[in-house]
Parts: sequence; C-alpha cells; structure tokens
Amino acid sequence: MKHPLDRTLHLDMVPRTSNTLYVKDEFVISNNLSIKVPAGLAALLEKGRPTRTLRPNWLEFPYRIGFNAILFVETGVVDCILNLESFHIDCGAVLMIPSSTLMRDLTWQAGTKFILFGYNDGKLFSAMTSRSAKILKASMIEPFVLTMDKERMDRYMHLIKVLIHVASGGPDYDFQDDIINGAAQMFSGGLARLVVERMEQRTRMPREMAITQDFIRLVQARCVEYRDLDYYARALCITPKYLSRIISRVAGKKALLIIQENVIAEAESLLKDGKYNVQQISDLLHFPTPSYFCRYFRKATGQTPRAYMLAKV
Repeated sequence: MKHPLDRTLHLDMVPRTSNTLYVKDEFVISNNLSIKVPAGLAALLEKGRPTRTLRPNWLEFPYRIGFNAILFVETGVVDCILNLESFHIDCGAVLMIPSSTLMRDLTWQAGTKFILFGYNDGKLFSAMTSRSAKILKASMIEPFVLTMDKERMDRYMHLIKVLIHVASGGPDYDFQDDIINGAAQMFSGGLARLVVERMEQRTRMPREMAITQDFIRLVQARCVEYRDLDYYARALCITPKYLSRIISRVAGKKALLIIQENVIAEAESLLKDGKYNVQQISDLLHFPTPSYFCRYFRKATGQTPRAYMLAKV
C-alpha cells in the first residue's frame, strides 16, 4: 500500500555526482550512494584499523522508497532496517527492495563497496515481456536477499560498467536504447534464476514457517487498514486460532503484537515527519477517533503521540 503523505525518496533525488548515472526517469546507478570516503579514513582502512560507520547524510530517516531498488554488495557489509526487519548484507549478496518500502536506517563501514541500481515502475524490467522480467516483477513484493558467488557478482559488475559506458556515451551509440535494453534483459535473466531458486527453497520450507512469513508480509502491506487477526486468517485461508498458534510458536511473539508493532512503526514515521497533527495521523491510520489512537499508541510505547512528536523535534 502506498502512503503518499510519508517522506518519499524518488529516483531523481539521488545526488548527481561523478559516481552517479541517471538515465531519463528510467533508472539510476549510484556507487556507494555517491558518498566519497575521506582521505583520512581511506588511510586508516589501508592500515587495517577500525573505521567509522557511514550513512547517507543527504537522507533523513525514515523515508519511503519511491522506486524499485537492487543493492549489490561487492565487498564489506551493509546494514539496514526495512519496514520492521533488519538486514545484514554481506559481500556477494544482493538486497531486493520493492517500491514503497519504509527504510528506517542504512549504514556501512568505510571501505565497503556497493552499487545501488534503482528503476521506476513501468520502466526497464517492468516494461519487458520476457519470462525472466515477469518473474522479477512478481517477486518485488517484500524486501529479500539473494546470494551469488564471486563469478556471478563479477559478471553483474561488468554489466553495470557496460550500462554506464553506453548510457553516458552520447551520440556515438546510434542504438543506445537497444543496448541498454539488452543489458537489462541479461540483468533480469540472472536475477530471475536466483529468485526461482529462492522460491524452490520456500516450497520445501515447513508449512508453519511459510505461513508465518506470508503473515508478516501481509501485515507490513495492510496493517494501516486492518488490525484484526480475522482479516489475516481469512487471507491465508486458515482459522484465527490456528494462525495465532503458529505465529506464537514460530515467531516467538503473539500475532496481534506483530500487527501492533507495524502500526506503531507507521505512526512513528508520520509523527516524526512533523507535517501532520495527531488527528490527521489518526485518520491516515484508520483509527475511529484520535483519542482511541492516543490510547493505542500510549499503551504500546509508554508515551502519547504528542509527547513522541515533541521529543523528535
């Protein structure tokens, strides 16, 4: 579900530097989100000394990503919090981030090398009709991680270099669009293979684990509209009692608590934004009255929405 009133990062908001390639409104390629490592930190890194954690200083968390993103981690480690889930992405891994994902934090150590490949819905993969592109499009529902070996990662780094070279080549390339689309097809083909392998692993997953993951995915997408367990049980074609028992056993917490945590995360995002009063936020989150929203928020966090808002100013 799209939340237009949240702070949203659009494709054209990624800083345009020598480390960023922006092609029309179709896609962007950014090396380490355009952050350069200071010379002093680079020297410490070469000596093997600890270095500080970096985060994009041009972003104010949390924000909602307004495009599909693929994060390739070539070396080092990237940590981020998407919706309510923490991700620790090691080298050789790829983080798939669908549009409308709420990013609450993003950090990495100096020396980490990663590339952000972002594209808008209706462009590139979404506009393709190949089987691999359809698989890739259908998989972009929730954030997830794919793992690839060094040879495959090197191949993707080479494809990205080809895209950068062709897209910035100017009039020397008479068939620039064809070459870009061809590289994008190769992109989607390799990623679709990894997605299919992940899906095959999920089918072998115990039923209770699969139900738990589907429940969490549904909650993240629909918690603003639905806070009752009956809705999610119906969507998963099981009884509320059975769903509650599975979630408690697999997730180690009650299903209603998971719903509450996601609702509170949405509320905190809007409160921190500072653009809306408590009544407006209550309406956005589909609470019957502002007073009910205040009681709900205070019971979960120990403070009123207004107190939380003032503390973040």
